[in-house]
This record gives sequence, C-alpha cells and structure tokens, in this order.
Amino acid sequence: MDKGRLLEAEIVAGKRNPSVYSNLSEGMSYYEIKKQTELAIDVDNMPAIQGMAISNKFAVAEALNSKKGYTMIARRASKGDNSAPELFFMLRTALDDRMRPVFRRLARQVIMTTATGITSQGIRGEVFEQTEYEVGLDEFDLDETMERFLENRSRILNTEDIVSLEKKERTKTAVLMFDTSGSLYGERFTTAALTVAVMAYNLSRDNFSVVLFNTKAYIIKRMKERLNSEELINRILESESAGYTNISEGLRYGGLELEKIKKRNKFGVLVTDGAFNRGGDPRQLLKYFPKLHVISLPSKHDWGRRVCKDLARLGRGKYAEVSSHKQIPRVLMKLIREL
Repeated sequence: MDKGRLLEAEIVAGKRNPSVYSNLSEGMSYYEIKKQTELAIDVDNMPAIQGMAISNKFAVAEALNSKKGYTMIARRASKGDNSAPELFFMLRTALDDRMRPVFRRLARQVIMTTATGITSQGIRGEVFEQTEYEVGLDEFDLDETMERFLENRSRILNTEDIVSLEKKERTKTAVLMFDTSGSLYGERFTTAALTVAVMAYNLSRDNFSVVLFNTKAYIIKRMKERLNSEELINRILESESAGYTNISEGLRYGGLELEKIKKRNKFGVLVTDGAFNRGGDPRQLLKYFPKLHVISLPSKHDWGRRVCKDLARLGRGKYAEVSSHKQIPRVLMKLIREL
C-alpha cells in the first residue's frame, strides 16, 4: 500500500495521535495534503488535521477555509474542545485575513468558557480587623469579647463589650511568568491563555502583569495596563513562539514589572519545567521577588525539576508539581486563593 492510501486509511480509522499523521504526510504535495485534510474534516479527525498541519500548514489552512471546515471547528469550540485554540496556534500564520479573526474568535471562546467554569470573578484574600460593634457586622472576636465582659464585671453583655471583626480586602500585586517553549501543537499556548484568563478573573481588581517566555521573553500585559479579558487572550494567541527556554529573561522582565508597584503582598508565579538552555542560571534573578511561587511542568530532565524546587525554596515561595498541563489553571487558582 502506498503512503497516500495508508494515510487515507489511518484518517478514516481515526485512532492515531498527530505525530503518526505528520510522519505519513511528510513529503507529500500541497494538493495531496489539502485533499487528505478535506477527508479528515469529513470524518471529524482532529488529530489527523493537527498532524498534517506540521507537514504543510498552508494546505491544511486552505482546506479549512470552507463551510465544512468552519462548521467542524465551531462545533468543537461550542463543546469547549481545546483543539480549537491549539489548531489556531498552529495555523495562525497560514490563515488568510478573512479566516484568521474567525478562528481566533473560536479559540478565544473555548478559553473564556473554560476559564469561567474553573473560577468565578472576585475571589480574593480576606483580612479581618477588630472594630467596635455596629449593626450589620456579623463576625465577632469571641475571646476578646469575653475578656472585656469579665473585666467590666457586668452580668449583662453590653454592646460596648462586643468586639466585631470587619472584613478588609487584601490587595495583591502579582506577575505570572509562563514558559511556552517547545510547544509543537500549541498546547502550552492554550494552557497559558487559559491560565491567564483564570488569573484575570481572580485578580480583576488587583495589579498583575503577564510575561511569556521561550527563547526570549515577551510582556503580554504590563502591571498598570488595563485590558479586558478578550484582548488579553488575543495577545497570547498572537504571541511569538520559539523552541529554547530562557527562564532568566522571563524572571528579569517579570521582576521589573513587579517593581513598578510599591506595595506589600507582592509575588511572582513561575510556570516552567526548569530545563533552561538560554540566558544562564535563573537562580541568580531572585533578588526581584519578595516571594516567588513555582508550578513545575512535566519534564524529562530531573535537573530541571531540581531547579524549580530551588527557585521556590530560595524565593521563599510555594512549590507545586503538575503531571499534566491541564492541571495548571486550577493549581494557580488554589494558590491565589491561599495568598
């Protein structure tokens, strides 16, 4: 069986991962990959489309530039399928001016819907301060109230004896630094966009900045910049991609953003596998951070995991390890709630 027929059979069978379809389509002509992509659309085989996009993204983009192609992606997006933003990332430079904003909107739709399901707006840390009793306050410091009552030697508890607790919002200043290196199928960019959306919901009234890094670092949102969530997600979906890992530059950019706010309760959150291969040892950049919390990504390199643990320990922060990129947004939300 020749390569074209074998690829066709595998597309119809639909039980392979993208790398299999990528290998089978390698070296095929533009026309043949476009034709095979049209078949994959007909049988709703997204891994095949992703795999063939590695071989020729322009042929795949052309095949998706159709009513059938749009319908397939829109249907998946409506179900919250991450393949929509991942595919947009892979094809964004190949999509024409008409289709690019359409597919970006579908990608953003998935991210926003998923983020809303994970979190809710306005989750914030709370601080309680002692105050004199007023009608409407329903939190009390029982120990202090009893102490006042006993000191006054009264048989009746008076309002002057009651010590109330009033909730005070604790303002946070945070910078998220997210490693997007080595993202062949766009999974890290999709996770980064989802993680940032969760952060934006949780810190909607606080100061926060977002830095993505791979070979270089890119500031997606500056500390004092006001952006709606849609524009923030668009910036991530359109951000640069490269294969190397420069943690030091990510920390440097994030630290400089953090220094713009002269308040307490400042912290950084670093998401990486720790396996740097550009920019030098990132442990030298901790001077910028009062606290640095680290979420460690899955890695083949044990030394990278040790770097992550060192960064959290030396940065006086928390350390969390995930086994899947999908866990990151919930881990981040839990971390923000606890701070």
